[in-house]
Amino acid sequence: MSTQIEPRTDDHGTGQAGDSHDLSPTELLRRLYALFHNKRFGLLLILAMAVLTLFGVLFPQAPGDALADPASREAWLETVRPRYRGWTDILATLGIFGVFGSLAFKVVTVTLALSIVACTTHRFPQLWKQAHHPHTHVRPTFFDHARTQGTALVAADANVTAGAVKAALHRHRFRTLADADGTPLYADRNRFAPFGTVVAHAAFVVILAGVLVTSTFGFRIDDLSVPVGSRVEVGQGTGLAVEARSFTDSYNPDGSPSDYVSDLVLYSEGAQVAEQIVRVNAPLDWQGWSLNQASFGIAADLKVTDAAGATLFDGALPLEYQLEGQYSYGKATIEGTDLLVYVITPASGRVVPDIPAGQAQIEVYAGGTDSPVFSSLVPPGQPVEGAGHAWTFVRERQYTGLMLSRDPGAPIVWIGSALLAIGTCWTMFLRHQRLWIRLEPGPDGTRVTLASPDRHDTAFARQVNELVAGLGDTPAPPTTRKK
Repeated sequence: MSTQIEPRTDDHGTGQAGDSHDLSPTELLRRLYALFHNKRFGLLLILAMAVLTLFGVLFPQAPGDALADPASREAWLETVRPRYRGWTDILATLGIFGVFGSLAFKVVTVTLALSIVACTTHRFPQLWKQAHHPHTHVRPTFFDHARTQGTALVAADANVTAGAVKAALHRHRFRTLADADGTPLYADRNRFAPFGTVVAHAAFVVILAGVLVTSTFGFRIDDLSVPVGSRVEVGQGTGLAVEARSFTDSYNPDGSPSDYVSDLVLYSEGAQVAEQIVRVNAPLDWQGWSLNQASFGIAADLKVTDAAGATLFDGALPLEYQLEGQYSYGKATIEGTDLLVYVITPASGRVVPDIPAGQAQIEVYAGGTDSPVFSSLVPPGQPVEGAGHAWTFVRERQYTGLMLSRDPGAPIVWIGSALLAIGTCWTMFLRHQRLWIRLEPGPDGTRVTLASPDRHDTAFARQVNELVAGLGDTPAPPTTRKK
């Protein structure tokens, strides 16, 4: 005899299994919500945020959109290549030099914020219930194991004693909840204290939102060099330009710097919008932009003309880089050509044999080659011919090094920081204090027992002692059991 198993059919007789295993949108949302309020998942996100932040702190971060444009990206990488050598391109590929603007950082930030929101909303109903509908009834054995308890004997019946207990609790600002017969069974104070954690969690979400806004819409240039007497276009779509009218540096008698002062003018779309004397701790602020004094140095005035006499470059080139501590140099790409020129002078206070004082060494490279196509010492004001162009080192002048930034998320972070301070103080200095009360009538009166299972608090135990002392004719001091 053979047994044949009939195929399972659905209600429509199609011969296909039912859709009991299909994941509905509601079930998918429920599972996602469970994942986000899972503590292990939250800890994993915090660890990921910590690792990304650590990379962003340990490694220099490219300013503004420097990594978005290939030319500016390569120019910026050249500034850090002497430090990281062969690792430079690897680190750049991994996004280490742009951590705070990377997709990974933004994804982790948003996910962590959602996780905090999920954890808070998951716990909020429990806190609400505890504040408005607390568990008032306990077993008799509860009073034998409570961590803090006090007992008093009141020479009155249970009803009179219940009223006295309730009045005493109200004097100490306790809320009382009574049973059906009016006997106070539960009392608490500062019932909204646990909601301080909700405020603190909301603060973290607000701070993360501010960080996300800054990383997405913020802007920062750490090394904006502006020669004195010239105007420099910031570029990168900002429409801004900075002019340095003057720069003054002063020193203490021991040689340490005492003050750096720049007289700056800020332009937007060609129109002057602000001017200010800028010091290290006194930036120029305009519509969310901030110009801070960062450094200073020497710039070289350079003029470059082609064979037809047309001027291709005429401006100050900041000598913002150092070589072996003996030389200062700057570099610039000559517009309309593939030529890269380096201007090298002795570092401040240095005397070198190959570059006489007051002169500059010019090296010209073509097409990214490693060897110069032209190199020459250039006396001030005397043009030299080379690589089909005339090169004139006019003179040296000072430049001021500025940091330009825009941090649209800063107000949001400040609000989040204030909420965090409020939530932390709320949690630390307000404590939800709970008491359960038992009344035991006897021939000599009514025995009142006050008990709390919360962790030991010396001040709270003293208050319980004061309560029972005010109630009983022969009060028994409260006992505290540490667990």
